[in-house]
Amino acid sequence: MSLLSAIRSWTTEIGVYHAGSLYPEDNFPLSWLVRKVLSKVQIAEKTAEELRSLSEKGVVIYALKNKSQLNSLILRDLSGRKGIPRPVYCHGINMLTWQPYLMGLRVIMSHLSRLIFKRTELDPVRDDHLKQLTLGKKSSIIHLGYSEIFENPFVEETLSRLMDVQKTSARPIFICPELITYGRRREKEEESLINILFGQTDATDPLRRVITFLRYSNKASVISAEPINLAEFMKAGDGIPREELVRQLRAELIDQIDQEKATILGPILKSREEIIGMVLRDKGLVDFMAETAAKERKRKRDFHAVRREARKYLDEITSDYNEIYVEIWEKVLTWLWHNIYDGVVVDTEGIAKIRQLSKKMPFVIIPCHRSHIDYLLLSYIFYKNNIQMPFVAAGTNLSFFPMGYIFRKSGAFFLRRSFKGNELYAEVLSRYIKVLLKEGLPLEFFIEGGRSRTGKMVMPKYGLLSMIIQAYQEKACPDLAAIPVYIGYDRVIEEKAYLQELSGAPKEKEKATEIIKGGKLLRKRYGRVYMNVGDPILLKSYLAEQEMPLAEMNVSERQSLYRRIGYKIVRAINQVSVVTPFALTSAGLLCYDRRGISHGELGDVLRSFYDYLSFRKVSFAMTFADREAAIAEALKLFDQSGLISRMGAEEEEEEVEEIVYSLDDDKRMNLEYYKNNILHYFLPVSFVASSILTILEDMVPVNRINDDYAFFKRLFRHEFIFDERKNDRDEVREILAYLQSRGMIAGFDNEEKAWIEVKGRGRTNLLPFAGLIHNYMESYWVVIRGCYYLRKGPKAE
Repeated sequence: MSLLSAIRSWTTEIGVYHAGSLYPEDNFPLSWLVRKVLSKVQIAEKTAEELRSLSEKGVVIYALKNKSQLNSLILRDLSGRKGIPRPVYCHGINMLTWQPYLMGLRVIMSHLSRLIFKRTELDPVRDDHLKQLTLGKKSSIIHLGYSEIFENPFVEETLSRLMDVQKTSARPIFICPELITYGRRREKEEESLINILFGQTDATDPLRRVITFLRYSNKASVISAEPINLAEFMKAGDGIPREELVRQLRAELIDQIDQEKATILGPILKSREEIIGMVLRDKGLVDFMAETAAKERKRKRDFHAVRREARKYLDEITSDYNEIYVEIWEKVLTWLWHNIYDGVVVDTEGIAKIRQLSKKMPFVIIPCHRSHIDYLLLSYIFYKNNIQMPFVAAGTNLSFFPMGYIFRKSGAFFLRRSFKGNELYAEVLSRYIKVLLKEGLPLEFFIEGGRSRTGKMVMPKYGLLSMIIQAYQEKACPDLAAIPVYIGYDRVIEEKAYLQELSGAPKEKEKATEIIKGGKLLRKRYGRVYMNVGDPILLKSYLAEQEMPLAEMNVSERQSLYRRIGYKIVRAINQVSVVTPFALTSAGLLCYDRRGISHGELGDVLRSFYDYLSFRKVSFAMTFADREAAIAEALKLFDQSGLISRMGAEEEEEEVEEIVYSLDDDKRMNLEYYKNNILHYFLPVSFVASSILTILEDMVPVNRINDDYAFFKRLFRHEFIFDERKNDRDEVREILAYLQSRGMIAGFDNEEKAWIEVKGRGRTNLLPFAGLIHNYMESYWVVIRGCYYLRKGPKAE
């Protein structure tokens, strides 16, 4: 045998090896370093679980927007660390550099054999390797080409061949579009030097991609868009020519990836000066400035003077977003949550709901306001969950140096607490809001105006809400989602300051020295932070349900609309508020007028309260998984903080039930704050219990309870946010049915002239429920008595 024949025989035996093959092991130079860097890339556990589930049902094909060896290695690495389906092949991507030495050598020899002896190269488009792997239930990686606008024959042929495979396979093929992000830098219209040299962060240039990844590898993450079931896609497109169906599939996959990117980063961000220029050029503002100048001609204020004043207001208001500050905040807040709090409990289903909405329309986050931490919390949660962060409306009291500068760079814009009478300022702010929405940027504002000092929801303010609705009316966006969000704390860091203000002390102005003094906060623990998402209000559909179109409403009708939307939002926040052990224990400690309560009696009360809240199907803190331990921990912290005193605990012979918790009058307000966090859940039963207890006889007419219930709601209409999903009579019926099921009353039926009978220990068991609002009734009684006394004439001081 000649030497040439021997070589030919040997190379033929090698077989066909593919440059796109991915192997679980590697031994290329510095492979250990590459693995270490790739190990920082994250994928949400829920996403990983979904990919594993798809793999059990069918075959997973990962779809990347661009050719990328780096992104392919990331997916392979995650398959080992997180158990997602392992890709064994990158179709159309040369992975030779990353293959084990022996495999790489075989690939080279295989290709040389074809070139020398067959005079052909392996055509990856017509090669059946992807087909055979898919039929063998193996996962692969394909790429889609940078843009759906330009045809890409290689990509389209690949997708067409996958359709051929699907026609012959009983198992569905799931094409999973994958977005791999390196950090959270928004794209900007103004080009930086790095962007000029290397292109934007998602550019196809490998050098830019590697440099960006190395800079932000600890922030890199994999996000899966909605997978496409190829069998269902082909069935839905039955009758459409194959070429067109392939184009539609490619376009949909690219759109999915682009939507995920927009969800995370938001639209391309204009500079602060560009935004200010857009506001000043807004036709509505220009017309308003011209009218203002005409009115003030006597004061010699021309249009240019008015415009300069508008520009001054914009300098005061406008945000100046910079990702560097956001990245710094991410590190600071991660440290904060683990050092003064015991973590953040996030409504994952609610976050998923926000992600889906953000793909369809701009959104406005509207949380309750309990602490200065609120400003930072939601942005942090959004950042961690790969959702574009909102631009946050903050009061000018937070614009003090240096924090104001930092907040502005982090996405805050500042507005005055009151600008009544300053029409130009109001118009400038309104037009700024409109421009932000027109740019597709999410917003966040606190509908209560300021932080709640009492722990309960404050009546809504309508200023910013009206500006947002006006911007929608002026077609700033085709639709808009208003998303109510509950933020709650086991304990707030401003507790002491709130109590001082409620005691009559003036509110202290925020300043940098207070931040420095706040270092002592780091020596305390404040429990957990909770975030829940309420049902969003889609503005387009909500306004369509109104009796009159928005454009036809007069001022009074508009005010009524703002009021309805405002109350709908705060009710939605109340409905998803979290019951914490601190709040429930505070309610139990305060439900009687006396200064002390025994451990056993407190336990009975808390079990009764917990049972009622379970009946209402409210959201409980996760710590209630071990209810007794959670309550014991709350009591321990209250004791350590000096809010309560334990008497009898020192005596070892004493039974636990004989321990008495004593409340200092000076500390009741601390506990009152946390009781108020959940008081709205108890209002219906408190009103009914109070009505029953005002009648000395055991037989009570239901009509009397209905009348009292309506009276209490009228009396406290400016004090509490009531749940209006049921009418008053239905609410009373529901509460009476609950009390009857617990043996406190008997004889209740749905007849109009029905009576109830208080049974056994019914009055004793109703007292804690009625006691929850006793302090409010006393306060109103004192005020009414005082007003009556003052009406008799002037009094000496």
